[in-house]
Amino acid sequence: MAGHRRDWEALGEIDPLYAILSDPGARNGEWDVEAFLATGEADAARIMGACEALGVPVRREASFELGCGVGRITRALSPSFSRSVGVDISAPMIARAREMNADRPNCEWAVNDAPDLASFADGEFDLVVSFIVLQHVPDRAVISSYLREMARILAPGGALVVQMPASMPLRQRVQWRRRAYHGLRAARVPERTLYRRFGLDPIRMNWMARRDVEAAMRLGGADVIAVQDGWLGDGSQVGRETNLTYLATR
Repeated sequence: MAGHRRDWEALGEIDPLYAILSDPGARNGEWDVEAFLATGEADAARIMGACEALGVPVRREASFELGCGVGRITRALSPSFSRSVGVDISAPMIARAREMNADRPNCEWAVNDAPDLASFADGEFDLVVSFIVLQHVPDRAVISSYLREMARILAPGGALVVQMPASMPLRQRVQWRRRAYHGLRAARVPERTLYRRFGLDPIRMNWMARRDVEAAMRLGGADVIAVQDGWLGDGSQVGRETNLTYLATR
């Protein structure tokens, strides 16, 4: 986890918005902030719409986002909940989230660099979400731990919404750009040089079979009630991986 945290802290310093949402035309600080935040509004609306179609969550007291980055989705969810909490492994991302969302007093931000969510109570949140996050965690045991923990902190009648690739072609698993980045970092080439001059970054792509995702959620006490292709049924792919979005409750 320490190396994973360092990588994301570096990206949080160099190009935080692109690290969160990798639009090809928005690298090197080219994201328009308003356009970036609008993507969070759109994703939050889709999340709430998918949940409402299933009759969850039954209450709207508190929402939680794992891997919130600078808070684009947590911010967008905040009008629907009394309290909206976003956590991220990267301290620079959380610092930027506090800065960008100072106008949302019901949002809370915290660094969580542990492979669990031990600082949060059982059943604390009515909505728990994680998008474009778990696929970057290098260790599947840690992914499973987060899935169990997100189910644990979900309130009865709540909604858990998680996106995760279910498969990935072998050639995509090689990830030569990430390997080159770490090789050159070992040779003490600065992160900014690797990112800005050579176009390299440490972002990793991982995947987990559907049966393993569902099993981890069950261990945390939640049952999957719907599975949609892509990100909430849009069939989205970043590469050639198969993305699924899981909706669960307890």
